[in-house]
Amino acid sequence: MQTALFIFGILAAGLALGTIARFIVPGRQPLSLAETTIVGMLGAAVGALVGNLIQGTDEFDRFDLGTIIGGIAGSILVLGIITWLADHFGWRTSPPPSAAELIAGGESSRVEFKSTARWNVHTEAKDDRIELVIGKTVAGFLNGEGGTVIIGVDDDGKPVGLAHDLKLMKAPDLDRYEVWLTDYLERTLGKPALAFVSVRFEPYAGEDVVLIDVSPADGPVFLDEPKGGRTADFYVRMGNSTRKLLTDEFNEYRRSRWR
Repeated sequence: MQTALFIFGILAAGLALGTIARFIVPGRQPLSLAETTIVGMLGAAVGALVGNLIQGTDEFDRFDLGTIIGGIAGSILVLGIITWLADHFGWRTSPPPSAAELIAGGESSRVEFKSTARWNVHTEAKDDRIELVIGKTVAGFLNGEGGTVIIGVDDDGKPVGLAHDLKLMKAPDLDRYEVWLTDYLERTLGKPALAFVSVRFEPYAGEDVVLIDVSPADGPVFLDEPKGGRTADFYVRMGNSTRKLLTDEFNEYRRSRWR
């Protein structure tokens, strides 16, 4: 019985310390409940070890305020290392945020809402300029810090769905929509850029929406307008908008972004 209580206490303490560390460390950490507990346990061990080294003792069964502070500090350190490794090597141990989570947070430097990808709701017709905006936004995320484009919601996050875009296709289904979207991004951004892009569909408030998840590219990505000659325009996400950089601006940005 005492052994079981001891193990339970270690797990509970690990979960508590890991949760506190995740609350303190900014950003979205890709950790499950079990991994959070492990972070807390490792953090407690690191904190105790450092505390003993400072005090010149070898007591690991002491429990006081210093032990708690050391455990929290150690958990923050361990979590910071894990988060950096996850970002640096592209690890993902938890699913990406859902459409509902992203929409609830509103548009930001990492999230952009689009009502449609092909259909102009004002002229009620197909519009190549609407399609090009999707390419520009994805390019901006590729050349920036990454992000997600959500198609099927308006600027206020209200559901619009994909019905307008789907009716432009011979067979209005989500599989063909994904094929069209992938082909369009390949034509405008190039096939190598697709390695940093993934497409998923989710229901939201009774409507289907499409999410284009974009990771930061490992080199500059240029956009060519699909109709006409090569334009090689460079776009980057800055704040809540996507900006086109001139040649001198691009050269300066490239030196700071891709060293």
